[in-house]
Amino acid sequence: MPSAVAYFTNARLIVAPVSPTPSGIMLAHSPRWFGKSVKKPILAAAIADAMAAATSPLPDLIPEQAKRNFIPFQDAAGVKNFKTFMRDAHCVDLDSDGARVTLTPLTNLGPSNGFEPNDGDAVTVPATDSDAVAGTLLHLLGLRPAPSA
Repeated sequence: MPSAVAYFTNARLIVAPVSPTPSGIMLAHSPRWFGKSVKKPILAAAIADAMAAATSPLPDLIPEQAKRNFIPFQDAAGVKNFKTFMRDAHCVDLDSDGARVTLTPLTNLGPSNGFEPNDGDAVTVPATDSDAVAGTLLHLLGLRPAPSA
């Protein structure tokens, strides 16, 4: 099941694929960032690219790599450390079963505790409606009003 993650922090929207490793760990990687006024078609294309990239497995990380795995996300956000990244970060997980994409907002518990899924606020949209996927993501990140039905 392809997955991606989106963050909004430091006035930047970051989208990245989430790929499996041989040991079964899911790793976010290859972040792309956009300004908060990103147009839906551009965001929709980035989400589609992230979902496509998520199907390719990644090698397991050695401990030294694991410590540095999040640095590209900090760079994408334009911040120097994880604490600053997490200060006002919003996060949404995107999971596709091929027919639908489920967008699940996560609650920011701070730099020590990360994010916690808020399954009660998850939204499912047709995978073929890239405009709805992008619009729902922007809404869940607090960047746009709710998309009209």
